[in-house]
Amino acid sequence: MFHSVRARLTLWYTAILALVLVTFSIISYVILTGEIHASTDSSLGDTVQEITSTLQNESDDALEIRSVLSGFRYEDREIIIVSSDGRVVASSLARLSPEERRTVLALAQRQRSGLATIAGGPEQDGIRVIIQPLEVSGKRFTVIVARDLDEQADRLESVSHAIFLGIPLALLLAAGGGYMLARKSLEPVTAMSLKARQIGAETLSARIEVENERDELGFLAITLNELLERLQYAFESQRRFMADASHELRTPVAIIQGEADVALGRSDRTSDEYRETIEIIQKSARKVTHIVRSLFLLARTDSGNYPVTLTRFYLDELVMDVVRQIRSVASLKGVEVSFETDSELLMSADEELIGRMLMNLVDNAVKFTGNAGHVLVSVRESGNHYEIRVSDDGPGITAENQERIFDRFVRIRHSGQTSDGAGLGLPIALWIAQVHQGTVEIERSNESGTVFLLKLPKAAPNTIIDAVR
Repeated sequence: MFHSVRARLTLWYTAILALVLVTFSIISYVILTGEIHASTDSSLGDTVQEITSTLQNESDDALEIRSVLSGFRYEDREIIIVSSDGRVVASSLARLSPEERRTVLALAQRQRSGLATIAGGPEQDGIRVIIQPLEVSGKRFTVIVARDLDEQADRLESVSHAIFLGIPLALLLAAGGGYMLARKSLEPVTAMSLKARQIGAETLSARIEVENERDELGFLAITLNELLERLQYAFESQRRFMADASHELRTPVAIIQGEADVALGRSDRTSDEYRETIEIIQKSARKVTHIVRSLFLLARTDSGNYPVTLTRFYLDELVMDVVRQIRSVASLKGVEVSFETDSELLMSADEELIGRMLMNLVDNAVKFTGNAGHVLVSVRESGNHYEIRVSDDGPGITAENQERIFDRFVRIRHSGQTSDGAGLGLPIALWIAQVHQGTVEIERSNESGTVFLLKLPKAAPNTIIDAVR
């Protein structure tokens, strides 16, 4: 039963309300009891004051005292005037039993003045007594006013009955109302749950309806919709990734398969023909190997478990090494590669990953630079960062393709011109920059060429480790 949120909310609400009601009732009962007792004491005091004020102006004759006392008529109290030797001189109408009167007179002998309470029997609630000394015409008397506490007890009993009956009834009504309120309040959550259960891999485009964006449930619905949007993007990216990977691998694999079939299907081929076939298979196999390695790297980066080794090295020396390695490839196309860098640019990062990123950027520039073109790699220090620019004088990238250039398997460059790569070099470069808390972007691209701007911090080991995790 209490596995339900509605039941738990109702239980907590009822328990808190019960605590409040019980506390309030106890405090109210105590205050009311004190007020009733104080009212009784005040009334007895007024009676004694009125009697003593009247008798002080009279004589000490017993008959006259009785005559004066007969003028005071009270239905809830008895007045007794006692002489100094303990005799009852006068009294009002009897309100006390003989036994209670004897107890009161005995109390007056012991206590000459003040307030006192006499405990009652099994079916009685006690007597409240006030004793006041009085002197009339030189003689000493004692005025006693006694009042039983039955009426007070009846009033307090009525209040306690009201409390004992009212609190359970109030809690019962509150529990019922609280359950209905909780049920009504949680109806949107139930609707969200039912809607979420209907959403699967094929229906990720569905969204949860937001009734009120300003309340907590509306915020929950918006959060779930944002989660669904991220999941949809991830699923679509995964599907696109698998489709693009299959497409990229299909061509070289088909070439390898076709050349092998042709070589094995004919027995009259010359050694030169066999050599040409093997060279074609080797080139295709290298392309497959390059694609597989890139896919493996991207898969590890997506899972967040690619090891990053931080070392201290000189960035200027790494740039020179990359340029030297790429010059042999660039010379086949007649492209000149040069660099401009200051010396002793110390950096703390993963040297292997930084080198791979630079190689991808420079190789990309060489591929799309025409014959007799020029590629320039410049490095300069800017505060706590290094800025690396890779410039080429190729045809540039169209505006519509600049937004997609860092997407995986995107190879469109300019007016249908594409490279023979797999379209994974720039995405890998972007990941390497991001894992080092850096950025890579297109600074400029037009008919005169393209400039990629790479910004890397000089050293941020803790940030890099957190990013990898």
